[in-house]
Amino acid sequence: MKKLFTSVFMLLFATCFAFAQDEPLVRFVDAAGNVYADGSVIDVTEGEDDGWGGLQFPTGLYVENIAGEDIFVGSDYEIVSLPNGSFQFCFPQNCVQQSKKGSYTTEQGKLGTDAKKDLQAEWMPDPEAYGTCTVIIQINIYTYNAITRKYNLDEHGPKVTVNMIYKDPASVKNLENEVMAVARYNAAGQQISGEQQGLNIVKLDNGKAVKVVNK
Repeated sequence: MKKLFTSVFMLLFATCFAFAQDEPLVRFVDAAGNVYADGSVIDVTEGEDDGWGGLQFPTGLYVENIAGEDIFVGSDYEIVSLPNGSFQFCFPQNCVQQSKKGSYTTEQGKLGTDAKKDLQAEWMPDPEAYGTCTVIIQINIYTYNAITRKYNLDEHGPKVTVNMIYKDPASVKNLENEVMAVARYNAAGQQISGEQQGLNIVKLDNGKAVKVVNK
């Protein structure tokens, strides 16, 4: 009877341990706290002004620590499609720009207890080119060896696919019939009073910024 009780206890312990091991330590969320499950595919169709008169398509994703303690994180990301421009990734520490398709691994860094950190990952397309930039992002959990000062991969976290879609703004005229243009800029970021030949960056009263090429 004692042996049976011990066997049942060990089985329950192993089951609970396995369940605990399956619990995620981090998760993808947006600024509002909405959670994106492992394997999610996210389409981003709205660009924004990059602050320098250009356009960028941010992933809008954050990484939230739900481990209940400080952890060390990093990420692998694969640029599957990059029709033009560059893709910038700033998680968890330094910003790095890539201009070619391929697989990349970031540096590692600490993510505090209950912290939510912006990926600061965005596609910056060429002004007069369009297409879809597709990136697969996976968060990794690391342990840190204070003696060797090296990070060791502990486990892979959630993975998502982000499609950043920059459509040809041929229908911007129709868009402007519904909303009002509040400002216009040329390719150099200088404000202009009206439409001009070449690239025009149009700020609308709904907060969006679109690019129009006048021939």
